[in-house]
Amino acid sequence: MAMISFLSRLLTNGNYGYHRDEFLYLALGKHLDWGFWSNPPSPGFFSWLTQYFIGDSIQAIRFFPALLGAATVLLTGLMAREMGGKRFAQFLACFAIMVSSAFPRVFLMYNPVPFDVFYWTLFAWLIIKYINTESGKYVVALGVAIAFGFLNKYSVVFFVLPALAALWLTPYRKLYTSRAFYIAVSAAFILVLPNLIWQWQYNFPVISHMEQLARNQLSNVSLTGFLSDQLLFNLSVIYIWLAGLYFLFRSPQGKPFRLLGWTFVGILLLLLLLRGKSYYTLGAYPMLLAAGACHLENWIGHRSWIKVALPTISFLFFALLSPMSIPYLKLDNMVRFGQFMVNDLGVDNLLRWEDGQAHALPQDYADMLGWEELATLVNKAYQQAGDRESCMIYCSNFGQAGAVEHFGQRYNLPRVVSFADSYVLWAPQKISPAINKLIYVNDELGPDVAALFNSVIEVGRVSHPFARERDTQVYLCSDPKNSLADFWGQRVAQMKDLLNLPQKN
Repeated sequence: MAMISFLSRLLTNGNYGYHRDEFLYLALGKHLDWGFWSNPPSPGFFSWLTQYFIGDSIQAIRFFPALLGAATVLLTGLMAREMGGKRFAQFLACFAIMVSSAFPRVFLMYNPVPFDVFYWTLFAWLIIKYINTESGKYVVALGVAIAFGFLNKYSVVFFVLPALAALWLTPYRKLYTSRAFYIAVSAAFILVLPNLIWQWQYNFPVISHMEQLARNQLSNVSLTGFLSDQLLFNLSVIYIWLAGLYFLFRSPQGKPFRLLGWTFVGILLLLLLLRGKSYYTLGAYPMLLAAGACHLENWIGHRSWIKVALPTISFLFFALLSPMSIPYLKLDNMVRFGQFMVNDLGVDNLLRWEDGQAHALPQDYADMLGWEELATLVNKAYQQAGDRESCMIYCSNFGQAGAVEHFGQRYNLPRVVSFADSYVLWAPQKISPAINKLIYVNDELGPDVAALFNSVIEVGRVSHPFARERDTQVYLCSDPKNSLADFWGQRVAQMKDLLNLPQKN
């Protein structure tokens, strides 16, 4: 089943285009470091690894997510086996990951989330292995795994902190006095230390990033939206993970693994308290699906017709919602399907963007559209500028900057600069005095840019009707009234001072 999962993703992951975030991670792979503005180092490393050995095509950059999806399917089946599940339980656990409403999309695109879900699943499997064997080697392995998870996404703390707290509610609190526990903590600290040093050198940009995230995105998170998303994420297999909670808290067979149940409860409470995004919980569900598969196997017994009926029901639910998870429908059909979801089924959660509003397409799909058109417009402006040495490109967000860099390779475009996300770390403190033309990409013309140039021409704007970047404008600015190099130096200094970043090239 893991192989089926892997191949199915490879065959459907190129139907639209690169996602906005993938352009950022492609860029991270070209600027390897021990940290980035909003990410630890791992996303950049795996991006570099992909580009160096496989390439930068859509299929190449999405190879690791597909592989991690297959690995998560496998680990979920192994968890079911470790919790006492026989063949049907192992099958149902793996099948649940494949027909969940959420996981096919999680493992579609390159970003830290598929790695994060895989690591959380690995944490749970290692915890179960320790429970079954009480071998310290699994505790040490868990410490190493947590370190690698931390180097991928700082949100692993939403698993680790509840798990540490849950230890006190179980007999496994004895771990706090074990040698293996402190070896695991020491190993984890040594592995993450280079990133902590990098954060210190850059004045902990993760704090500024989290503050921006809280203002711009987390402010739209509501209690009802968070909880309803938990149901919709795994609607097709809801009976399995709910059975998993029963197994962990009420079933005698699940009592040894109750630590996982309390960990899940702690994850929900912590994220609700901090108003975390609803998808931050996804990595906690494979362990519940494995537990639920074990409980259902025990409950079903020899009633073969139920063993056929339950997966069939799950598959039918998955088939109904699958266009929201796998972009296999053509664009017009996808828009009509979204209208069907809202008008006929009354469900708009899967069409709601970070702005809290429902749109024609899921945000991830809208973020895959319009990028080549944008790069073409930038090249059109560059052809009008006519001189590479005197021209610079500025983009207002990392999707624009990454898309122009990626597709601009065919046009030999000049350097792209931005203050968005990690691009602010790479922004040059100084530019050549010879630069007197600016290709400016934004959703509106900034007043400071308009005031700086005598000539500002709108070359065009993104016209794709369903792209999230629709109406993004491309301007050719020339004949500066004052030195563009001086203006840039002042602006970089202001931006880095605002973000508390060190003033260096």
